[in-house]
Amino acid sequence: MPSQAPAADRRTLPVLPIDGRVQEYAWGSPTVIPRLLGTAPDGSPKAELWLGTHPAAPATVAGDGAVPVDTVTGPLPFLLKILAAEKALSLQAHPTPEQAADGFARDEAAGIPVDAPHRRYRDRAHKPELIVALTPFRALAGIRPAEQTLAVIDALAVPELSAAFAPLREDPGAAGAASVLGALLRLPPDRAAVLVAATLAAVPRLAGADPGGDGPLGRAATLLPQLADAHPGDIGIPTALLLNDVTLRPGEALYQPAGMLHAYVRGAGVEIMACSDNVLRGGLTTKHIDVDELLGVLDTTPIVAPVMQPEVTACPGGERRTWAVPVPDFALAEVRCDGTAPVDVPVTAPAILLTLDGEVTVTAEGQALPLPRGSAALVVRGPVSLAGTGTVVVASAGS
Repeated sequence: MPSQAPAADRRTLPVLPIDGRVQEYAWGSPTVIPRLLGTAPDGSPKAELWLGTHPAAPATVAGDGAVPVDTVTGPLPFLLKILAAEKALSLQAHPTPEQAADGFARDEAAGIPVDAPHRRYRDRAHKPELIVALTPFRALAGIRPAEQTLAVIDALAVPELSAAFAPLREDPGAAGAASVLGALLRLPPDRAAVLVAATLAAVPRLAGADPGGDGPLGRAATLLPQLADAHPGDIGIPTALLLNDVTLRPGEALYQPAGMLHAYVRGAGVEIMACSDNVLRGGLTTKHIDVDELLGVLDTTPIVAPVMQPEVTACPGGERRTWAVPVPDFALAEVRCDGTAPVDVPVTAPAILLTLDGEVTVTAEGQALPLPRGSAALVVRGPVSLAGTGTVVVASAGS
């Protein structure tokens, strides 16, 4: 394990070992994060490892007293996570900075406590996100072209479902998708239950139309039961048919800007996001859904699944991989060290490093800190270099 820094030295050292916080949610994997951290699984769902200064679960500097990272850096604008989903997360979207500020002000004026279950905006910030797959990673991302959705609806041949998606035939663009989404989410519970049950009963028709296929019909045949297993009876199950259904290969990524309806279905990945709690949900959840507010922030324009490939840069001692995002809140890089030479890491401090595999040593201003698999470090001042054999992710503010 990394050496511990005495309390008196924390503010003067250029790089410090830190400990993240593991979050347990029902959808999490019991094994992925324990395996990374080298701890024994205890059977509980370890969903996320948080590394940042978010007040809900701040990382701490290793050593006497385990002080929060923000006592050294102040609040960081980003939050780095390892996410391990065994079941589907909620359909959700995030606001723009302007929408977040306006929504927060409205919730404050209404006197809604920040921790109230029906509170829509818990801070004034936006929450763009980037997920990079560590394993095959299934996700729903953005409204897909109408013809793909309607092909699935036609193959299911459920009258109630066809009626619900009829607006998409009349207008295959943003307005049609918004009309379908609003109508589904506003269905009374009894009618929603009938629709969900009828949709699931028709799934064998999809498998028969595209057995083992990876097209819209074949993928829907596996997606719908997977969602039903995680969220029985939820109206988000048929609603998910509006979205692009993709499986990322390791190294591929999805960027979720403001207004994109999305959900993670299954897999493990490195996630980085702006440090915010603003989530507007649209199904696959027991939490509060405000349909009008959700539709007010959504961009329902159909898009092709926005899968990103890494930009790979060879360098002495290994290679660097990056995923460009159009926001200044965060930047993410992956450094692969092959052991032949130290790898120089251009980084804007403060930054957080996490070793995904192998063992490396991070050096800054002559100070060397070993980082075995599952260990993390805070770079207070750069530049830094990495030596050894392994893979390290580097999170920092963007430019």
